Amino acid sequence: MTYLNAAQIDAVRRWLPLYLEAEKKIGVPWALLAALHYRESNFGARTQRVGGPFQFDPPLPPATVRAYGARYGISDLTDPETDVRTGVLCAAAFVQGKVAAQGRSALTPQSSEEACADAAWSYNGRAYGSWQNSPYVNNDPQNGRQMRIRGTVPDLKDPRKRVRIDQPDTRPGVLAVMRELRARLAQAPPVTPELPDARDVVMLAGPDGQFRPVTQSRVVIPYTAVLGYSGGKWWIRPATIDEVKENK
Repeated sequence: MTYLNAAQIDAVRRWLPLYLEAEKKIGVPWALLAALHYRESNFGARTQRVGGPFQFDPPLPPATVRAYGARYGISDLTDPETDVRTGVLCAAAFVQGKVAAQGRSALTPQSSEEACADAAWSYNGRAYGSWQNSPYVNNDPQNGRQMRIRGTVPDLKDPRKRVRIDQPDTRPGVLAVMRELRARLAQAPPVTPELPDARDVVMLAGPDGQFRPVTQSRVVIPYTAVLGYSGGKWWIRPATIDEVKENK
């Protein structure tokens, strides 16, 4: 049984270097970060709601972003609402903070599924009494476990207001997504990517999601691409489906 389609798996591969960077620097398992990204914005680079692709509610102020970076020796974070890398790293730092607040040991790449489930429950606000009862964490309709979402979310028309929802959750929870990602990407186990070197002018994402320096003076890119600047480096990556639609 699978939930994620080919485009979603491609999106995971596209963002994988960012998940792996956060896993290496902050310790949160890459598959947990990917599953949170799915639940919050379907692996998007931006959303209609405030809070960015990881839906920080309320949005993280610049001082908090700087504090997260300082805690893990990261000095080049920008805006978690517009920069996916910043969003991933801030989400990892946010999760570790929630874990610490519960008096639990910090997450590591080898953390158990239960530890990841409890961390995801904290990320979502620890509603429903336990992570086992949380649709955000434990929903799995294909295996006969479809839960209802009950609570409030920011109003799309006015983020200062909240609207109440009570409806079946049709999407898989964090645990189901983690399991699927680990199973489907098992043939090519994630490895720590070679991050862009400060001496390189432009880094180009290849089909495998790895960034490599551009050595030619002219490059033809056979896909719709996004050019960005982060950490003192220029980078080029494939555009997401949402970004392509937004610019049509």
